[in-house]
Amino acid sequence: MRIVIDQQLPPVLATWLRLQGLDATHVRDLGLRDRPDHDIWREALRDGSVVLSRDADFANFARQDAKGRLVWLRIGNCSNAILIQTFERHWPAILARIKGGERLIEVRA
Repeated sequence: MRIVIDQQLPPVLATWLRLQGLDATHVRDLGLRDRPDHDIWREALRDGSVVLSRDADFANFARQDAKGRLVWLRIGNCSNAILIQTFERHWPAILARIKGGERLIEVRA
């Protein structure tokens, strides 16, 4: 399973997820840095990736597309350290839900 990290989130999150043994890539590393959301969504659909974003546009895509998968972060702006702490706390449950087949996972801190 590959996880695509949206532009609104820092590349350090992809690094943290890779340290957890996951295939995580930030959109800038995919050459999609300033591309429209629908281009990022299509790239994720192409290979079955999970998108990780704060953007409500992706939630709309996930609701309309039975093949897409999204982890939708509903947290405000925060430091990278706080973001990583939030993931450390929530990631086991998020991963279980992804593996359980959930397509739209909303995370509130």
